[in-house]
Amino acid sequence: MSRLNIAPTKSSQLVLKRSLRMASEGFTLLEQKREILVMELMRLLDRVKQVQAELAVRRQKAYSTLRQALAHNGYHHLRNIAGGIHYDHQIKAGVRVTAGVKIPTIAIRQGQFHSQFGFASTDSLVDQTMVDFLDLLETAGKLAELETSVWLLARELKKTQRRVNALEQIFIPNYKDTLRYIAEALESKELDSFFTMKMVKKKLTKAKEEPTPEPAETPEQTGQTTTTP
Repeated sequence: MSRLNIAPTKSSQLVLKRSLRMASEGFTLLEQKREILVMELMRLLDRVKQVQAELAVRRQKAYSTLRQALAHNGYHHLRNIAGGIHYDHQIKAGVRVTAGVKIPTIAIRQGQFHSQFGFASTDSLVDQTMVDFLDLLETAGKLAELETSVWLLARELKKTQRRVNALEQIFIPNYKDTLRYIAEALESKELDSFFTMKMVKKKLTKAKEEPTPEPAETPEQTGQTTTTP
């Protein structure tokens, strides 16, 4: 700890007390924000694990179906079919605020599923491949939203933790140390003034108690005459 380079005056003491009060209030608010961020991060991390597991299952299922479709229909034939398929996927981005942090939200609205190819030259594996990959796309959007939210909240938590540490370990102790120094300096000045005033009062009292010396009598007052030679 080190005190601030401030003159030990009453006005400085008032300013520092006000700054210390504001710093303490800010410290309390930042601690509350940190707790909210930690709880939200823990909740999102659990959700990320669930969605990651769900994504792994859907990805495995989608590619497994794709491999079967390739085996039954052939690579070139399946590629020609895929080239003629078109879906309007709408991605809607929004923002939600958590503990003062703007977090993006992603909503993927898929086009209504319908076959866009003839049934004579394909089998059910082609339809199932489309369904599985559409489900995979939706899950990927959820995971992207969650991972972005976790990254933003973790960054804000790190900044908040640095501010909390700065207030707790630097600013507030410095303010308190400086206020203690100012209080001691002002008390010392008051004691010096008190003893000075006491000494002055004592001298004044002593001066009043001492008898005033009477003036010397002149020859006229004693009745004596002076003669000149």
